Amino acid sequence: MLYGLARIVFYLYYKLYHRIEIYGVDTLPSKRPLILAANHASYLDPPAIGMAFPDKLRFIAWEGLFSNFFMRVFITAMGAVPVSQENKGSAASLLRQVLGFLEEGFNVLIFPEGKRSEDGKLMPLEGGVALLSVRTMTPVIPVWIEGSHKAMSPSMSFPRPYKLKIFFGEAIDPSLFPEELTEKETRSLLLEKLNDALSEMQEKQNKLTF
Repeated sequence: MLYGLARIVFYLYYKLYHRIEIYGVDTLPSKRPLILAANHASYLDPPAIGMAFPDKLRFIAWEGLFSNFFMRVFITAMGAVPVSQENKGSAASLLRQVLGFLEEGFNVLIFPEGKRSEDGKLMPLEGGVALLSVRTMTPVIPVWIEGSHKAMSPSMSFPRPYKLKIFFGEAIDPSLFPEELTEKETRSLLLEKLNDALSEMQEKQNKLTF
């Protein structure tokens, strides 16, 4: 019940304040769980994607976001799990936590850049998302959120009413990769495909702004 209420509250906020548009939901595979791998340029990204995705998600969020009571209630209902600044620096600890979510059957949201982009452009991807996908044979969905950097960049303390768009791309399924590949080669190929997909999404949006 609280999850449904949180989705409504976030939907109204993003629709009315950011005029959000969502694309590609109808192309999402029915197979669950899924890993959503998105670009990250703003604190607005996690709840926006959580609201746009049709099923429940789990995602790691910095504990500072939980300091406000109402924010804590709503992002927790949307699937956020707090992580301390100390644990945030432990990649192995975070990977084990997310791996547990997948093994329990939860869809998870991951930001493979590792941190928010300062200029809104895609940064190099870290390998954790590929490791999780290959170890669990979970398909990865590339997700691009456009406009969040201008709406609330890392240097801003309050969001502006800038238009947002969310794009769900085609699934990258490691179970469909050639069987003769080693696990390391499979992870490298998956990360390459994910980087290509996100880069292509970014390029398309850049062309539309000119």
